[in-house]
Amino acid sequence: MAVLKNNNMAVVSKMAGKTLKNNKKRSFVMFLAVALAAFMVFSVLTVGITYFQMQQIQNMRLSGARFDAIMYGATKEQIELCENDPDVSCTGICAVAGYVVETEMDQTPNVGMMWADNNYWDIMMAPVRENVKGTYPVEENEVMVTETALKECGLEGLDVGDSFTMTYGTMESETEDTFQISGIWEGFGPQKIFYMSEAFYQQTGYEVADVVSGRYYINFEHSFMTKAGQEAFIEKMNLGKQQNLFFESDFGNSVQILAGVIGIVLAACLCAYLLIYNIMYLSVAGNVRHYGLLQTIGMTEKQIYRFMWTQMLRIGISGIAAGMAFGAFVSLFLLPEVVQTLGIKHVQVSIRFHPLIFLATVLFILLTVFSAYWRPAKMAVSISPIEAVRYRPGHGNRKTHICTGI
Repeated sequence: MAVLKNNNMAVVSKMAGKTLKNNKKRSFVMFLAVALAAFMVFSVLTVGITYFQMQQIQNMRLSGARFDAIMYGATKEQIELCENDPDVSCTGICAVAGYVVETEMDQTPNVGMMWADNNYWDIMMAPVRENVKGTYPVEENEVMVTETALKECGLEGLDVGDSFTMTYGTMESETEDTFQISGIWEGFGPQKIFYMSEAFYQQTGYEVADVVSGRYYINFEHSFMTKAGQEAFIEKMNLGKQQNLFFESDFGNSVQILAGVIGIVLAACLCAYLLIYNIMYLSVAGNVRHYGLLQTIGMTEKQIYRFMWTQMLRIGISGIAAGMAFGAFVSLFLLPEVVQTLGIKHVQVSIRFHPLIFLATVLFILLTVFSAYWRPAKMAVSISPIEAVRYRPGHGNRKTHICTGI
């Protein structure tokens, strides 16, 4: 027998709202389950992203550059191998170029001399620099300085364009010469350093391949790498006996932290799923007559699905909004302490509410609600009007616990 279609979706939505009001305890428990799950997912994702960002900033400021790995000493073959590796996004060199022996104003300065290539200075060091006057040295007698390094040498007060005389040491000898300040920079990382030009570095006798003086920095395309991937990359580099390659802590530990975040999110969603599913299942099983009579008066399967989904959607939206609002409120006061206990000590923690956190929370919770609603809704649709009329509470196990007494 053909079923005549009827357009009573507005009535279905109104019935769903009244059903929620008439079952306040059941609705409140499901709302609470959704809100707590949304709070957990939102808070955990916020902690995770904030921790990654703060740890990255902390490591950058401590080391003076943004990089994923550092190799002590790098041969031409290793450099070429990295530059041709599709997983490597950028490489840079920062090598020892000597040391300051004395200046005309101080005989015991503690200042080193380094040479940085374009990638290291322009890309890797860029995030830690806050202010730069002038340009990086090009000529052999030019130098890029910091206020701290100038003060250490007794040369405070000098500016871009000024000159000074110093005695410096290299692998070859100790030499006295006059240098002109080509630039002054401010920021984070080691400050007691004079950055020299490539022309100066070439005559010092140092080489990038030297383990003692050469520093080769590597950035990868991906945000994290497993331990197996790290070991495979180290093996591919074919390191010499004295060479070492180290990965930054935020890059090396990202997989474990990410796995922990995902585990907590899934656990929160699973708890919400089980609670909502059981409540919906018991509700349908206890209202067999109700769903059968709805079909008797002309409600189609599609409308029954819509009837139940409308209830869950209203609970889901209100629960998600409440959970995320509470999560945002708690994040501002409690989560900075949580992030600091995870190892962030040298950076002021600021909570980052990334748009992806909101999107991921909504998707996770809506998927959980939909999964919990689907089977009870399918069970409600499978109830025929005849079964509903003949239904008597009992202990049978036919048709998913729906008894059809004779």
